[in-house]
Amino acid sequence: MFFKRWVVACCTLLLASAQAGDLEDGIKFHERAAYAKSIAAFERASAKGSTEAQRRLGFMYYHGEGVAQDSKRAISLFEKAAKGGDVESAHNLGTMYEYGMSVTQDKGRAAEWFGRAADLGEPYAQFRLSVMFYQGEGVTRDRVEAAKWWNVAMNNGQAWERRFLPLIESAQAKLSAEENAEGKRRADEWTAARFVKK
Repeated sequence: MFFKRWVVACCTLLLASAQAGDLEDGIKFHERAAYAKSIAAFERASAKGSTEAQRRLGFMYYHGEGVAQDSKRAISLFEKAAKGGDVESAHNLGTMYEYGMSVTQDKGRAAEWFGRAADLGEPYAQFRLSVMFYQGEGVTRDRVEAAKWWNVAMNNGQAWERRFLPLIESAQAKLSAEENAEGKRRADEWTAARFVKK
């Protein structure tokens, strides 16, 4: 039994090391504009499950670096990475759908991807999601859910507070005390559940 666990642990370490090696190689090659080598390394890391490699490869297809520009392939890679937990890919997809960048503009899809990024802890996606709920863009208007997400976003430090506090204070003034309190309660509940997961 011990030997079997040891073999599994060694295989897992080797796979993670190989994945990291390919990702690191891809980054180095990309920095040197050796795009063919970068793509090959990112493809290997991507096949092994690296969401960062999938995202980086997606950007290469999106910008046509070393390959023919292919937005469909880029979006497919971003989606795969986002579904695997890559917060940057989820946020980027939200932005792409919000503004119709290489996709048909779709506020509902934007809200879905911002929601995924928000759940993964991305502050700007949390703020954008709060705005979408407040205005009813791509989602059913829900001022309490908006208050939840702006409270969550504001828990990301002073830079966020300085940047968005005037907008949030203006929106808060339009909500009832009960709506604000419920939004804060939901934000605290979300934050507590997130710390339990970690």
